[in-house]
Amino acid sequence: MKSARRYLTTPLYYVNAKPHLGHSYTTILVDVIKRHLVQRGNPVIALTGTDEHGEKIEQMAKAAGQDPKAFADEISGHFRETWKQMHLDFDIFYRTTDASHVKKVQQALTKLKDQGDIVYREYTGNYCLGCERFRTDAELTADGLCPDHQKKPEARSEANYFFLMSKYQKRLIDHIEKNPSFIEPAHYKNEVLAFLKQPLEDLSISRPKSRLKWGIELPFDSNHVTYVWFDALLNYLNATGWPDQFDQALWESVTHFTAKDILKPHGIYWPTMLMALNVPQYKTLQVHGYWLMGQSKMSKSLGNVVRPLEVEEKYGRETLRFFLLREMSFGLDSSFTLENYVTCINAYLANGIGNLVSRVLTIALKNFPGTLALDEKTLTAEDKKALEARASALSQWDQGFDELKYQNSLKAWSDLVTAVDLYVNEMKPWALAKAAGTGDATATERLKTVMGVCLRLIQAAAVIIYPVLPRASLDILKTLGVQFSGPAPDSKLALEDRREFKLGAEVPKLFMRVQLPSVDA
Repeated sequence: MKSARRYLTTPLYYVNAKPHLGHSYTTILVDVIKRHLVQRGNPVIALTGTDEHGEKIEQMAKAAGQDPKAFADEISGHFRETWKQMHLDFDIFYRTTDASHVKKVQQALTKLKDQGDIVYREYTGNYCLGCERFRTDAELTADGLCPDHQKKPEARSEANYFFLMSKYQKRLIDHIEKNPSFIEPAHYKNEVLAFLKQPLEDLSISRPKSRLKWGIELPFDSNHVTYVWFDALLNYLNATGWPDQFDQALWESVTHFTAKDILKPHGIYWPTMLMALNVPQYKTLQVHGYWLMGQSKMSKSLGNVVRPLEVEEKYGRETLRFFLLREMSFGLDSSFTLENYVTCINAYLANGIGNLVSRVLTIALKNFPGTLALDEKTLTAEDKKALEARASALSQWDQGFDELKYQNSLKAWSDLVTAVDLYVNEMKPWALAKAAGTGDATATERLKTVMGVCLRLIQAAAVIIYPVLPRASLDILKTLGVQFSGPAPDSKLALEDRREFKLGAEVPKLFMRVQLPSVDA
């Protein structure tokens, strides 16, 4: 039976800054989950891209002496190139300045206007330029500041077009309550439901051209452009071919991944828009916390960003993927420090899998160059018990992904690596190799068995970790002579009792120990 396709999305990243750690976490997470699903036979369509209209972009382009489109092209290019260099595998890179997107946004606006879901009225409120939306008094801090940008919104009075979002409030509440996994983790679902206990205001979905020209023009009023959030949210649906060539089956499999700062647009604006457009709801919205520097959210406006490519260039490929997945409890905030990052690399990558692969393969290649064959009849009770760790690690890995507890999956994998290290220490293959070198046939046979067990366990560790460390995983499997068909090593390879390993000529260089920069640096 053919597995159903899955559709995964990151948010479209706003082109007011180059990629930083916050962007990278969501993007890496989606890439990891895509690889995890593909390993288990699920075809996946993954989408990322850039959100390119709005007041901030117009102002930043003007300050840079650029046309807004040229400015957006430049920053969007940085995102595309960063993800490419980090080997993040996406099927769709979506841009809101593409002509096809503009056309579909205007089609959606026309439909809603024609059916009476968009009206024209005046409005006065607290406008946050950073958020590019009006904030209610309840959303501001006790000091009257935007909680995300720590700035006081300005009072604005405007005549705009409004989407009658309030009309769908009761229907949205019912849907959330009937579908517990609609928003995950549960505390974000509860946050949305708590917000919906108050009367839901209608959504201003236009801006007058007298103050903003950089946006998608309303099809029914050339003096207004579309509010950037209404414009951008439609990307997820548009990418499935809606409305003319709508792949509804793909759409109904969609999981949106986003940070908690944009919970309201994704958990309230977006589902009510889908209701008004008479489109089935997305399957799930999965919301993660912030990466903090000190006690503050990482953002360009606060000047505390970490650039992902710079970090990987200094501390090693794929190390950031591992650190981010292992150190964040999904849904909660986490702090990024170089001390923790370096400790993680050294403990689990350099001293962990890197050291294990090096010590085992060095002995194996020296004593059994080319091919190592393992005879099942030579396995002892200790060997068989060591091999049982594979099934437990794979089961715990999958359970962590199912429960959105990715840190548990990484812990289970690290425990497997530790278990193999302990087995090596107990079996002392270096001592067996020394005895074998004197012509001891019994030691030679035992060494072959111990090495075969180690290689099976290393194969399991390499297969399991593939979603998080894909290039390191493939380097290990190549050295072991493990081949596979398809885009990824099937998860079943983790439990394969391979009888023969056709070893490569060299030990793969995986992860090196790293040090913190000096105080002066």
